Amino acid sequence: MASTYTTNIRLTKQGDGDNPNSWGLILNNEVIDLVDSAIAAYTTIACSSVDVTLTESNGAADQSRSAMLEFVGTVSSNVNIIIPAKTKFYIVNDQTVRQNSSAITIKTASGSGSTVVASAAGIFFSDSVSVYSMNDRLNLANFAKLNEENTFTNLNTFSSAVGFATSISATDAHIATASVSTAIINKATFIKQVVGTPVTLTDAASIALDLSTGTNFVVSLAGNRVLENPTNTLAGQTGHIYIIQDSVGSRTLAFGDAYKFSGGTAPVMSTSINAVDLLVYNVRGTSIVDTTFVSSLG
Repeated sequence: MASTYTTNIRLTKQGDGDNPNSWGLILNNEVIDLVDSAIAAYTTIACSSVDVTLTESNGAADQSRSAMLEFVGTVSSNVNIIIPAKTKFYIVNDQTVRQNSSAITIKTASGSGSTVVASAAGIFFSDSVSVYSMNDRLNLANFAKLNEENTFTNLNTFSSAVGFATSISATDAHIATASVSTAIINKATFIKQVVGTPVTLTDAASIALDLSTGTNFVVSLAGNRVLENPTNTLAGQTGHIYIIQDSVGSRTLAFGDAYKFSGGTAPVMSTSINAVDLLVYNVRGTSIVDTTFVSSLG
């Protein structure tokens, strides 16, 4: 009876009575060694600008049986790494040099594939038709385990709460909340300055103040104005607003009813040319902004 082969990793299945006096050698070379490869072999795959089909052999060493694949070479255009249409998983270590924003996709010949992240390692698995990334299926792209040894470069986005067990050192750090309504930092110790760069408000008859754009603001008055009630208020937000007279001076500023001043009376702005006044505010509630006026800063 002729030998056959297992479906997924192509191990030799000797027929009854076959290979007298040599079955042990075949068992070692075509089964045991190949199982070893399927579990622990590390194979380097040379990549360039053309698709690569991994070798596939019954009962013999090949590329596609390996458990771990390292991709090397310079990749200048999008390429596919084509694996057999069998159920299997791979640990992939990308060491390629990417040019022209090229991408590497690991896939079967006819199914959909998954992108290999440049200079990263990942786990991929095939259901015999399509190839998937474990990072995607386990949502690992949205999870980061942070400790005092982590280093982050460029922009990093966290979609949920992140906890730090020990002190974190950050140089020129910025917390941007464009897509998150609230950023909360509990029991934080800040060494050096925490800077809220003043946001320039647009001068108009009615001056709009969006508190989601910053904490500190500045506006130069070119006419008699009204500072409208702020939008996107968060209880506890505090900051300041500089009010500057232009080169004409004598500009007045009225206030929306959300602003609460000592004694219940809105202040009168300094009227000198280029005079600078300061409003210090604290948001008490959605429509209550407690405000202190400091006049004539010069």
